Amino acid sequence: MRYVLVLNQFALPLDQGGGTRHAELFDQLDGWSAYIMAGNRNHYSQDRFATTDGRFDLIPVPAQAGTPARRLVSWLVYSLRVFFRSFRRRPLHLVYASSPHLFAPLAGLAIARLRRVPLIVEVRDLWPESMVAAGVLRRGGRVHRAFAELEKFVLNAADRVVAVTPGWRDHFASLGIEESRVAVVPNGADPWESSGYNRSTMREHLGLTGFSAVFAGAHGSANGLDLILEAAGALPDINFILMGNGPAKAVTIAQAEEQKLMNVEFWDGVPKDSLMEVLAAFDVGIHSLAPMSVLEKGASPNKLFDYVAAGILAVSNCDSGLRLVFPDDKSVILGPADSLTETVSRARNMDDDERSRRLEVGRQILDEHYSRANSRRKLHEVISGVVGSSGSGPG
Repeated sequence: MRYVLVLNQFALPLDQGGGTRHAELFDQLDGWSAYIMAGNRNHYSQDRFATTDGRFDLIPVPAQAGTPARRLVSWLVYSLRVFFRSFRRRPLHLVYASSPHLFAPLAGLAIARLRRVPLIVEVRDLWPESMVAAGVLRRGGRVHRAFAELEKFVLNAADRVVAVTPGWRDHFASLGIEESRVAVVPNGADPWESSGYNRSTMREHLGLTGFSAVFAGAHGSANGLDLILEAAGALPDINFILMGNGPAKAVTIAQAEEQKLMNVEFWDGVPKDSLMEVLAAFDVGIHSLAPMSVLEKGASPNKLFDYVAAGILAVSNCDSGLRLVFPDDKSVILGPADSLTETVSRARNMDDDERSRRLEVGRQILDEHYSRANSRRKLHEVISGVVGSSGSGPG
């Protein structure tokens, strides 16, 4: 058995709602056992949580809601604590450290060098480029330059880089990283087997009536929630459910109340292990992002894959970043940033035959390219190849 230390402050187990990529990817990897060191706060709600998943080692971290300084402190506390706690874990064959913030991979680099094992850095967000696009950092400013140097240093020091989309290869090349050192392990979801599922009963349980659209995911400034409210205002005969948590939720609720949007409801998130049966009760799933140029390089959104896996029609306002994933307008309905009114309306008016065809094509794309099973196979090849080529024993 080989052992991999996974560092991701925001990783969540399946009994939480949110980013469960690593809990799923490192499940049942033949010949491998994972230790996942994550912060003990749900990234979306900032509430502390506990789990029965024995792979998780929860690191106490301060809440990061509020000012940029609080986020920075939380990142640094996590990274320092995982560095010291990692030496309790023996044996160790590999460190797998994930962004978006790169202090975790920096700690991973130190651990890997001291334990004399390889390091893989996973890039799930082009950080700090995404912070510039979101208006959090000023390009060329002192902090941005420091973070950009950190990105270049950490990625070049890694034995391998894993990305979630092939659209970022040019960015990596600009940092001096050869294409052969970059592997793509996309986000995704396993197609849900709905045998025995009673949709009518679930809709009644959830209180759903009429055509209902769901946004399931983080409620943050980057998620374009104002664009969903705009669509809800233009389509009063459609129910809009925003399900999840995040720093922008309270503001979005206040906006909906101010606009007197009677067709909008806000629900708490649900654990990932019960998400599919909830999503399947809806008519359409919404993937929404605020307009950011960085998204044009490529995207790999979990929530969009979840909608497809649940067997509901999906729409997104991130067409330029998703054409590599869902091409030819045959499955997910894609449009530009301001398209949600049009795409949700199009989904509502779609006849049963076209809806069925789109759902089938989406399921084929998911099954062939973006299932968790496929991603696990790719991940297994990458981590086994890195450890095999390094020739190092357990650290």
